[in-house]
Amino acid sequence: MKKAEAVLGPMLKRLGIESGVRLERIRSDWFDIFEAGLASHMYPAGCTENELLLNVDSPAWMQQFTYYKKDIVRKLAPYGITDARFRIGKIGTKKRRTPDRKKDRVLSDDEVSFAAAVVSEVSDERLKESIRKAIEKSLAVKKKP
Repeated sequence: MKKAEAVLGPMLKRLGIESGVRLERIRSDWFDIFEAGLASHMYPAGCTENELLLNVDSPAWMQQFTYYKKDIVRKLAPYGITDARFRIGKIGTKKRRTPDRKKDRVLSDDEVSFAAAVVSEVSDERLKESIRKAIEKSLAVKKKP
């Protein structure tokens, strides 16, 4: 049996989408690769061959990252990255996730009933629904221990 990477790698390269797939893998793992303090000031903007282009949010951070370029590239090596370039640019927010929380969990019936009971006295339906959703969202968040 062959590893999926051995089969998919050459196919992705032939299709010309290998760099795009690599970029998306890096983006999805961004806060796992770098701590939140660093990851929130730089974001992968593009990928060509084995080079990653990183947008940085300020000149001060760009200067700082140039000092740590070797460390940054070392952390990206498992993704096939051997070099990195920095430029001032917009930091992607769509793909960011809060590093302090895990995926939300499904609420129990008791928790759903609790949220409904808390808002039962509220007469304004829109307000009632907003409060109920906020309570349920708060209950559903899994926080790190």
